[in-house]
Amino acid sequence: MSFREFRAGLARVLDQVRRSPGDVVFVGAHRRAEAVLGSVEQYEAMLEAAERQHSVAAALASVRAEGLEPSQADLALFVEVAAGELTTDELRDRVLPRYRK
Repeated sequence: MSFREFRAGLARVLDQVRRSPGDVVFVGAHRRAEAVLGSVEQYEAMLEAAERQHSVAAALASVRAEGLEPSQADLALFVEVAAGELTTDELRDRVLPRYRK
């Protein structure tokens, strides 16, 4: 959508984004997208996903800095955390019993 079309139909575009939270609208000039308009829910979900991925990367870096390497099973759990399929509490509850005696 061009900037001109966007400005002229702003109310319609906002309504579209509100009614279809999974949809985004690309806006730009000369057939080149320069901005993306999406719902607040989408934006917050992207921020949460980025935060989870950063946290997982930092945790793995910390473990590796100590000279350790997580098992394949542990790495799979970290992938689930990064994807938002598993909480950090659930990860801890699954991993710690393996190391407690």
